[in-house]
Amino acid sequence: MLIQKNYHEIRGQIQQGDVIAFSGKGHVSELIKLFTLSSVSHVAIVMKSTDIINEGKKVIVNDIIESTTLDGFAGVIVNRLSKRLIHYNGESWWLPLNDTIRRKIDFDIFYKWLKSQKRKLYDSWQAIGSGFDFTPDRKEDFNKFFCSELVAAALEKSGGIPDMNCSEITPAELCRWNIYKEDYYQLSGGRKEVKRFNSVKII
Repeated sequence: MLIQKNYHEIRGQIQQGDVIAFSGKGHVSELIKLFTLSSVSHVAIVMKSTDIINEGKKVIVNDIIESTTLDGFAGVIVNRLSKRLIHYNGESWWLPLNDTIRRKIDFDIFYKWLKSQKRKLYDSWQAIGSGFDFTPDRKEDFNKFFCSELVAAALEKSGGIPDMNCSEITPAELCRWNIYKEDYYQLSGGRKEVKRFNSVKII
């Protein structure tokens, strides 16, 4: 069920490995949504980190790692989720992993694998091929990443989901997998559901 919440109301509930979905307003985002029959054009995954605030106090913060174009770089980058949402012009959702998937994940492997992908370049050709299905039977290739390929691979490499060709996974497909809790949360934009959320069995 879709629940609308302000990010600051639920920030403490967000956990490592949860998925953040976005619905962009640019031309490419609109094409992705059109061709995938979805309200989602981009996905990222939560990777917790430690920050130091007033007088050296350490706090755990919600970072996301994503493959996108931002601040002059196109590829895998880490962003503070709160800042990403402040500057985002579109809808966004928090998709919490269910307990079954969370128990399967080795979070040491999850974290180390994602850290090793930082600064890899954005894979525009695979993104186009995945979204528009121009190139069937694509080989899995992690030299570069598009957004849903990175998220799916992180879940696969850490044991959360079965082995699959992550280079074929679209943002829409990722949001349809039955790996989430029943309730999900819209964090920005006018109320809009994620089509077929949590409806496709992969486990």
